[in-house]
Amino acid sequence: MPRLAVLILALLFALPVFAQDEAARVGQLVKDLASKDWATRERASRELVGIGEPARTALRKAIEDDDPEVRVRASNALIAIGEEFAYAVECATAESEQLREHGRAALMSLFKIDDPKVLRELNQRELQPMWRGYNERLNVLAPPVIALARMQALSGVPILVAEDARETWAKVLSQPTANIMVDGNPEQIPFLRDGVQRFLQQALGGLSAENQLVPRPLRVGRTTILYVTRAGNGTGITRRCGEQLLDDLLKDGEESVRAAALLAHGAASDSGAADHIRGQYVERPELTRLMWLALALGADDKTVQCVKAREHGDAVGLLKSHDWTVLELAAKYLECLEPGPRGEVLGPLVENSTESMELLAAVWVARGASLSDAARARAGRLLKSRQDMLSAAAARWFAGAGDVTDAELEAIWQAGEFQPIDSSFFTAALELVKRPDIADRLAETARKSFAVTFDASVARHALAATVLVGRATPEDLAVALDKLTAARASQRMVNQLAEMFVGCTELPEAALKKFDIRLFDTDPAVRRVYMAALRKCDTGLRVSIARSGVDGHSEREGKHVNVARVSLLGVLAGAGDIDALDEIIKAVEGEDAEVAKAGGAAYADAFSGDALFQALDDLNSRPGLTNGGLAALEGYMEVCRRAAATRDSVTFRKAYGIAINMQILNRNYQLRQELMQLQQLIGSADGKVEKQRALPPDPILRTTSVEVK
Repeated sequence: MPRLAVLILALLFALPVFAQDEAARVGQLVKDLASKDWATRERASRELVGIGEPARTALRKAIEDDDPEVRVRASNALIAIGEEFAYAVECATAESEQLREHGRAALMSLFKIDDPKVLRELNQRELQPMWRGYNERLNVLAPPVIALARMQALSGVPILVAEDARETWAKVLSQPTANIMVDGNPEQIPFLRDGVQRFLQQALGGLSAENQLVPRPLRVGRTTILYVTRAGNGTGITRRCGEQLLDDLLKDGEESVRAAALLAHGAASDSGAADHIRGQYVERPELTRLMWLALALGADDKTVQCVKAREHGDAVGLLKSHDWTVLELAAKYLECLEPGPRGEVLGPLVENSTESMELLAAVWVARGASLSDAARARAGRLLKSRQDMLSAAAARWFAGAGDVTDAELEAIWQAGEFQPIDSSFFTAALELVKRPDIADRLAETARKSFAVTFDASVARHALAATVLVGRATPEDLAVALDKLTAARASQRMVNQLAEMFVGCTELPEAALKKFDIRLFDTDPAVRRVYMAALRKCDTGLRVSIARSGVDGHSEREGKHVNVARVSLLGVLAGAGDIDALDEIIKAVEGEDAEVAKAGGAAYADAFSGDALFQALDDLNSRPGLTNGGLAALEGYMEVCRRAAATRDSVTFRKAYGIAINMQILNRNYQLRQELMQLQQLIGSADGKVEKQRALPPDPILRTTSVEVK
């Protein structure tokens, strides 16, 4: 027999002996935990941790030992080795007090609740506003559960109410109306905290000072939460919050789901812990608490498969919750389901629910799933709802439906007659009408829509313009030109109308004349919207209109004429006209500030890419120019405006970084505020790409109930 085979056999026969020796050693070390000698107890603890997994069984028996020293040391050793979540929960919910102590200690360690890097109060620097945009005040007037849900959705900041404050909190929620005023962007915790604080003071005005409720900002992992406590109970906030989260996790229903969502924020800071929790759930898919943690940490393929294999009634029942954190996690669960099963479990809610938040969540999550005829009919009726988000959720569902009937399209179009252009409904309907199969069917309806009275504040004309993008005839474009002047107060309507001109190569004579007149209008807002449409035209037509305007108005006088000519010269320079570029350069070098600013803005048409930024930098740094800095600033502002409109965050941030540091901007409050508003616009767009939300970003509802008709 080969020597290697002999060696292997010898080792195999020796294994039971080694196992017996190790078991005996572990048993002795466990006994040593009760030694009267401190050094012996310490050595035994360290060696048991070093042995690791083979010592687990003996240590688990030891946590119920009569000696408290043995229990504590055995528990600490198990935690050091690495306790499993499932066993920790099993212990924490056991009848034995000894097991419960170990279970809670293990859970505290698993979620690192004692670690200030995981759970802590915010410091003073974090509680200072970073910026405040112009006219950024938010006022939410709605029933308390809706108002607070909106605050949480808009800010991304969950609210947790302390155990001793929940009775008083229930009184807050029972108020008929909440008026929450936030003096800045709710994503900034100081503005949100102060707004919620004022609301609580108004709702609980009759309570003594110590019984008033106070929202205290805490950090859980990388997420900020508001922990609502009684004003007179402000000590040990982080420890109390952590212990409450564990208490809630061990309960059933909403409290357990909310705690899982918040504890997951702490676990998410440790990728190893997050993977470990997901892995344990796959091994023990029957453990509901573990499932909610796994989902809150982000479901991987194995987690999704385990969710699909469950009964789904408990998750559907959670949609009745008024807690936004619970609703979001329930929605993430339902998103794991295939379209067929998802439609089956949500269909009855869509058909019969009388609670507005539940109905909104059900219709929103049902996107892409098939609904029964009755549920689909209810979605069609919701299009007429005066509650914007319910109408939007319905339009969004139809946008994701494989087929849409003519009657349903008609209902959507009719809703556009009264829904505002700045509504959530418009955003959802826009997605639907952009579908080629839908837009082709709506083309004639859109043309007829332009024939009736124009209202720039409602969605209908903007939807019509979107439908006709790529389908517009020269006659359609001539009609659109007539609407631009009336649309100038609504940038969104202007953008939609301007899109109709993308790639336009020809226009009727009357339309060309309209362009010529309006591009030289005395009102700069009118000139702006016609320039927006001109830039969308095919290069040949764009240059032809610009050349006609520049040459045809060369003899006219007036500042607005000079400013308009410079704007059109930018178009010509961008097409390679050197003489036009020379005239723009003369404009920015001149003494007239308004004309110089127009020249700076025209740089955005005359140059592109790195050449544009180099030209603006040269303009800003060249000595001796009276209005060089002013013209350069206007150029950077124009770049920011166009980048924000097209969601080009790279170009925006490059121009923004230069403009915000220009000294001349500090002397122009209006432009500074505009720049900050543009930054918020591009920032919110980035956020929507980065964070895919299971529910609407703002549940704008007016009442908690809705009729079934």
